Amino acid sequence: MAPCDVLVVVAGPTGLVLALWLTKLGAKVRIVDKTDAPGTTSRALAVQARTLELYRQLDLADAVVKRAHKVPAINFWARGKREVRIPFEEVGAGWTRYPYLKIFPQDEHERLLVARLEAEGVLVERRTSSSNTRTRAISS
Repeated sequence: MAPCDVLVVVAGPTGLVLALWLTKLGAKVRIVDKTDAPGTTSRALAVQARTLELYRQLDLADAVVKRAHKVPAINFWARGKREVRIPFEEVGAGWTRYPYLKIFPQDEHERLLVARLEAEGVLVERRTSSSNTRTRAISS
């Protein structure tokens, strides 16, 4: 078992991003997940400007923007008739580098994050849980 500074339990987008940040900061990170494989479905679709701004600091934003689908607008329908159209083409113009809404399915998102972590030498340990992982508390 490799020594680590931080144990990340669960390899969803939040855990993977945390692990990537910590790795970039020089921490030795270990990621465990009880599942056999990454997700194959999406439980989240949209990537908003704030996420892309954060990802720019990790050199991930361009990869997400390239793979994602831009949402020009959302239409709301009632009784077979479009009632309202909300445009998203320039929803944050002047406030962000990413003034739009992007669709990037969670399973694709996770694959991108795992690939970036692997490039940093960090692997997700599958079929592993925190209960069968030896850890020690770190105090400052």
